[in-house]
Amino acid sequence: MDVAVVYLGGQYNHLIARRVRELGANPVLLDQSALSRASYDCMIAGGGPHRLPGDLEALSMLAYHVARISAPFLGICLSHQLLALVYGGRVAASLTPEYGGVDVEVIEPDDLFEGLPGRIRVWESHNDEVVDMPKGFQLLASSRTCRIQAMKHRSKPLYGVQFHPEVRHTQHGLRILSNFLKTCRR
Repeated sequence: MDVAVVYLGGQYNHLIARRVRELGANPVLLDQSALSRASYDCMIAGGGPHRLPGDLEALSMLAYHVARISAPFLGICLSHQLLALVYGGRVAASLTPEYGGVDVEVIEPDDLFEGLPGRIRVWESHNDEVVDMPKGFQLLASSRTCRIQAMKHRSKPLYGVQFHPEVRHTQHGLRILSNFLKTCRR
């Protein structure tokens, strides 16, 4: 299974690819300009230095593909925010930016959080957050200072997480990624 891992300037992109490889899939590292020429079974897009909604133009190629993708998609951090914007949600500066370890409550264990406990410790690094979830999405996880930590589309295989499941500091992060890859095999 080929998994497009889209680089947006974030520090953990190669780590996402490594985790995908550890889980038995083939990561295909791409920048957003190569998406139209790539072949893949699903896509994971990571974080980066851009701020949304102000830097949307810099992410326009990925936004274009996310709006049209039929393959499973997982947006992490910045890409979670981009997913929300593309589908009509709202992103704004966090009232309390999160850095380091944060406790997240799993609201809906479906798909990404299947088999996980109701509360997990995750690794955060963000100044902005999804403040209004797009229509057609459901809330999967929340924290004390960031209400929309994770979401999924109700009928399409589109997922977003504000935290970084690829880092070892996130409890059950590898399991979250494994759960996402299961959606790619369906």
